[in-house]
Amino acid sequence: MPSQTRSQGKFRFRKHDNVGVSDAEQDRSFLYECFVDTGDIEVLRDINNPQRIVLGRTGAGKTALLMQFQNEQADNVISVKPESLALNYISNSNILNFVLQLGVNLDIFFRMLWRHVFVVEVLKAHFRIQNEQDSISLTDRIKLMFRDKKHDRALEYLRKWGSSFWEDTDYRIREVTTKVESDLQSSIGSTIPIAKISASGASKISEEQKQEIIPRAQEVINRVQIKELSEIIELLSDVLKQKKTRYYIVIDRLDENWIADRLRYLLIRALIETIRDFRKAPEVKIIIALRYDLIDRVFRYTRDMGFQEEKYEGLYLNLSWNKQQLTDILDRRINRLVRQRYTTQKVTHEDLLPKSIMKTSTIDYLEERTLMRPRDIIEFFNFCIVQAADNPKISSQMIKEAEGEYSRTRLRSVAEEWYADYPNLFAFTELLKNRKPHFPFKDISPDECADFCLNLLIGGVKEPDDLFKVAERYVETDVDVYNFKSRVFQIGSIAESGR
Repeated sequence: MPSQTRSQGKFRFRKHDNVGVSDAEQDRSFLYECFVDTGDIEVLRDINNPQRIVLGRTGAGKTALLMQFQNEQADNVISVKPESLALNYISNSNILNFVLQLGVNLDIFFRMLWRHVFVVEVLKAHFRIQNEQDSISLTDRIKLMFRDKKHDRALEYLRKWGSSFWEDTDYRIREVTTKVESDLQSSIGSTIPIAKISASGASKISEEQKQEIIPRAQEVINRVQIKELSEIIELLSDVLKQKKTRYYIVIDRLDENWIADRLRYLLIRALIETIRDFRKAPEVKIIIALRYDLIDRVFRYTRDMGFQEEKYEGLYLNLSWNKQQLTDILDRRINRLVRQRYTTQKVTHEDLLPKSIMKTSTIDYLEERTLMRPRDIIEFFNFCIVQAADNPKISSQMIKEAEGEYSRTRLRSVAEEWYADYPNLFAFTELLKNRKPHFPFKDISPDECADFCLNLLIGGVKEPDDLFKVAERYVETDVDVYNFKSRVFQIGSIAESGR
């Protein structure tokens, strides 16, 4: 069908049309039909490929990739949702917060929790455990599979905890945590009254009490059943080998507020270590998705002696997109939108957009105003659709009008993405308003910098960050204006690049 006929026939944009939404979970109707695979699915599917931590910025397509992967591998995927793990139980535990505040290292305990969750989830799926009777008979069923004593310790672990395998994951988290809490309480209860055990109480005890409590608490944590769990991973591997079965455990939404930040970083670090531990069970591949800024904070706040981040880089699957791939995403979604109501023939951006804007091809114009992420190109085009309501095509003027709205949402998106590190990032964008895309430092005068910094300080910032401190030093000391602007733009470039 000729382009003119398609664009000027019956099809017209409607007020509430869109080519998808920013949240992949709410975008299923477009996602599965219009998914563009850049080779990442095969990497995740390859059980022997070490890449299993999907990294990308907000809107880079992490959730979309995992959803598509789960859709294709439905029978072998176990999805674990962070909010379903009852980890707030840990966050609200007085005794765990107490020893954590004292400096007791809970890493072994957190790794034990993750191992326990994953082993149980795979066994539950593999043996189709649905009720208490199935759980109770599990140990005997596995014992019959092996005639030697190689797995006796692992089987003993199953006898201890197996009766609750049929329960929801949050029940099992509380069950294991309660046991550790009880052991900690028995160990340190003679040193400090139970009533004083709380996160705030840790700051009120004497140094002498700390010197007595910390070793005792650390001993309790260090003797959790990590040995048995290491052996049960080997048992799990041997069980799955018999039927040549493989499983993928998928975890997304780790960047959301499923638990307080401090504990979240510790738990994610323990999760990453557990992913490495599970290489002993090559039939199980644990796949998680993380934003760049989140993994940076995890390692920054949990870094210990001898830490080497390069040891983890082999696990990373970095998501990136080029212009052709973004164009393909947009064209597939445009085609689906138009085809639903009008034609069975293929429709692309070329049928709905002007050829160029300001001597630049229109598709290049759109993509250059994104951070090369699928979410950006989808949202920009959706804003164009709003301007084009009741029209068969999108004009240059409509795109210009849409750009203003799109730019405001993108700015807020970047500020929200980096809020944990730079809560004042959005405020500092005032220095950039009404300026050209590229301009020299000298265009921002010393007076503008001084006025901005004074207003920021007078405004009573609730969360001082590095940006606020830069402004404070500029006002209160003789910091050179060039150094002030260099530091501000350095932080801004970090946010723009995503690293």
